[in-house]
Amino acid sequence: MRIAVIANDTRGGVQPYAALGVGLQRAGHEVTVVAPSHSIAMLTGLGLTTATLSGDAEAEAEANTAANRRGPIASMRYVARELTPRIEAWTRETLAACEGADLLTGGVGGMITGLSVAERVGVPFVPTHLQPIGAPTGDHPGVLMTAVPSWLGRPGRLAGHRLTELALWTPFAKPMATARRTVLGLSGRARAADGQPVLYGFSPRVVDLPPRPGHPRHVTGYWFLPAGPMWTPPPALEAFLARTDSPVVSIGFGSMANQDPAAVTDLVLGAVRDAGVRAVLISGWGGLAPAAGSDDALVVDAVPHDWLFPRVAAAVHHGGAGTTGAALAAGVPAVVVPFGVDQPFWASRVTALGVGPTPIPRKRLTREALAAALRTAVTDEAMTARAAALGRAIRAEDGVAAAVTHFQDIGPRR
Repeated sequence: MRIAVIANDTRGGVQPYAALGVGLQRAGHEVTVVAPSHSIAMLTGLGLTTATLSGDAEAEAEANTAANRRGPIASMRYVARELTPRIEAWTRETLAACEGADLLTGGVGGMITGLSVAERVGVPFVPTHLQPIGAPTGDHPGVLMTAVPSWLGRPGRLAGHRLTELALWTPFAKPMATARRTVLGLSGRARAADGQPVLYGFSPRVVDLPPRPGHPRHVTGYWFLPAGPMWTPPPALEAFLARTDSPVVSIGFGSMANQDPAAVTDLVLGAVRDAGVRAVLISGWGGLAPAAGSDDALVVDAVPHDWLFPRVAAAVHHGGAGTTGAALAAGVPAVVVPFGVDQPFWASRVTALGVGPTPIPRKRLTREALAAALRTAVTDEAMTARAAALGRAIRAEDGVAAAVTHFQDIGPRR
């Protein structure tokens, strides 16, 4: 089949779809990955055919974060001003990339344009999510509604799933409808995903979803992208990790922008010293500033998580879906500092599984709180054992292979 994978996300959000694309290509399918410009070099380096979506994902993430800080009215104004022309442009670009495809797939970022484009070119759209979206259950809270009071029990958690769907899709509804009409000449509800299976790229040991008759759901395991064979660690990093004077933790906040990177770095370094550990600071988009002359911290711009996490005693991260999966697979305790969106949900799963201390929301991050969490993460033997056992189980899964098998089944059915 000719499959278009639409991965409109941050770098960490694109990587699982890159892994899925590589798996599909190795199985004999013709794959095109439609993604923002920041990921194109990584995708082409994997031998994947690509198409580029316009815009600066980093700048847009920072602008959206700034709007959210100013409150819901500012956020809605940002959406109204920016999303309609942006989605129209993405829809044109997606249509151009998907002409001749037999099937489209992607998560929420891909569905924003892909659902309508699939309808326009007359092919199905198979949802492939990195979060448990569209699967209401009373067993765990909705992805965007972890703050629903626990005393509401299962009914409250079910209501949280419904509210999650509203919060997730309402901002995009009008811009999507506009793009359907102006770019594709379509009206009404997009139906390209109706009757299609839904694949979830996380481990059933982390989140298991209830069956739903007539709506097949497959939790395949994580879609991990291994470190490239050409990547080698910097000598300074290897030397830092080889020291045995104190435990090493990794600290990084992915694509989450900080208003004051220097202040955050000072806080983190203070917590590291208080906890008696050393830290690899992953700068990334989070902007952790270099620590000149520090003996207990080393700053790196980017390191493959599947290489670094197994080599540290604990991982401090923002709770993104991909980073959480990498830390769980590594089998090390995680200290989660969620900023927003789905991150509090993954933080709650880490706590529920007993493989990390209580999460510290970004607004409540202090030197004292982080130091206490670090001490727990590197000294709690029972937590360390649970994390190691869960990591072994996740590493035994092959989420990409399982997902590819489901795509193989779709071909004959079509």
